[in-house]
Amino acid sequence: MRLALTILSSLAVSAILIGIVASMRRLLIVRQLSFVLLVAAVAAGLRVFTLFTPGKYETFDHVLSWVLLFLGSITVIRLAGLLYFDLHLPHRGVRLPNLLPMVTVGAAYFVAAIVTFKLSFPATPLSGLVTGSAITSLVIGLALQPILGNIFAGVVIGLEKPYRINDWIKVGDIEGRVVSISWRTTHLRTRDSDNLIVPNATMAQERIVNYYYPHPLHLERVVVSAEYKTPPYRVKQALLAAAEGIPGILEKPTPDVFVLGFDDSAIRYELRIWIEDIGQRPRIQSDVRGRVWEEFGRRGIVIPFPIRTLQVAPRRRNKPAALAEGRLFVALGPESGGDLALGEARVLVGRSRTCDLALSDTQASKEHIAIELQPEGFVLTDLETSNGTKVNGQPVTRAVLHHLDRISIGDTVLVFEAHGSD
Repeated sequence: MRLALTILSSLAVSAILIGIVASMRRLLIVRQLSFVLLVAAVAAGLRVFTLFTPGKYETFDHVLSWVLLFLGSITVIRLAGLLYFDLHLPHRGVRLPNLLPMVTVGAAYFVAAIVTFKLSFPATPLSGLVTGSAITSLVIGLALQPILGNIFAGVVIGLEKPYRINDWIKVGDIEGRVVSISWRTTHLRTRDSDNLIVPNATMAQERIVNYYYPHPLHLERVVVSAEYKTPPYRVKQALLAAAEGIPGILEKPTPDVFVLGFDDSAIRYELRIWIEDIGQRPRIQSDVRGRVWEEFGRRGIVIPFPIRTLQVAPRRRNKPAALAEGRLFVALGPESGGDLALGEARVLVGRSRTCDLALSDTQASKEHIAIELQPEGFVLTDLETSNGTKVNGQPVTRAVLHHLDRISIGDTVLVFEAHGSD
C-alpha cells in the first residue's frame, strides 16, 4: 500500500511540474529552461518516492540528490547568463560574440557538476575525476588545435571588430565584401561574385585593410596626359567636367586636379575623386576614363603618344628578321607609362600576374594577346578572348604589327614601336 502511494505521489508531483512548464512555454526564460525543468520534475517525483522508503534506496537517493542539485545549479547559472549576456550587456550597447557566453556558461556548468557531486557523494575522492577530466581535456585540445585556433581567433575578431558585416576589406591580395562572420571563418563576396571562405586564424595573421573604417570614403586617382600646347587650366576644366554626373562619385569632398609632372612629350595630370562604394571602383574608373576621352575630344585636347626619332639603316640582304627589336608602350590605362621590350621570345599580355605585361583592366582576359617574332615581323594573336582586341580601331584575331600601331584592350591602349629591324 505504501509503495503504491509513493508511486502515485511521485507521478502527481511530476505531472504538476510538467503542467506548469507546459503552461508557461511562451515565456522566454521558461523556453530556455524547459528541458531542465522537465528533467527536474521527473527527478523530484522520484525523490518523493525515496522519502517514503528511507534507507532502502540509498545509492539511488544520492544520485537523485546530485541530479536535483546539479539541475538547480544549471537553472541559476542559466538565469544569470540570460540576465547578464542577453539583457544587461545589450542594454549597455555591448555586443559579445556568441561563442564567449557559451564558453563561460559551459565552464560554470563543469564547476557546478564537480561541486554538486562532492556535496552528494562526500566520501568519493575527486582527485581521480579531476585528473581524468584534465587529461581528457588535454587530448581533446591537442586534437582540435586547428579548430580551436580558428575559434579563438573568431573571439578576438568579435571583441576587436576590425571589420563588420558589409565592410569592404582587403586581405593580402584579395578584396571583397564581408557577408558573414562565424566562429571559425569569415565569408567574403568578391567583385566576381565569388564566395571566399577565409579561416579566422588566417584573418588574424594577415594584414587587413578596411575601406569602410572609420568611414567609407575612399580617394581614387585617375592619371592622364595631355600635350604641352594645351594650357593646364583647360585640361583641369575638362577633367572636372568628365567627373560630373558619374554615379558613385561624391560631390563632397569635391573632385580636384593636380599636375604631376612634365614628361618628354606630355604633361601628366591626376584627377582625384571620392567614392563610398569601393566595390564599384573598376566601374567608376572605367566611366571616368571614357568621359575623359569624350571631353578631350570635344575640347580639342590631344592625348599624345610618345614620339621618338629612329635612324633606320638600309636592310642588308640575307639578314634574318629575328634580329629585329620592338617595344610596347602603355599610352592609356591603369598602367599608363609602362612599357615592355619585345625580342625573339613570345610574350603574353593580360590580366594574369604571370603575363609578361600584366594589366589591371577588368575587360582584359587573363591571357589576352600573344606577340611573337615571325619572318614577316612581330605578329599579334588574340587568344580567343571574350571582349576581343582592336588594332588601330579594327577588331583582329591576328595582325602583323607596324610602327606606331595602336592596340586596344578594354580601356587600355598600347602603342607598338618597331626599331632595330634594319
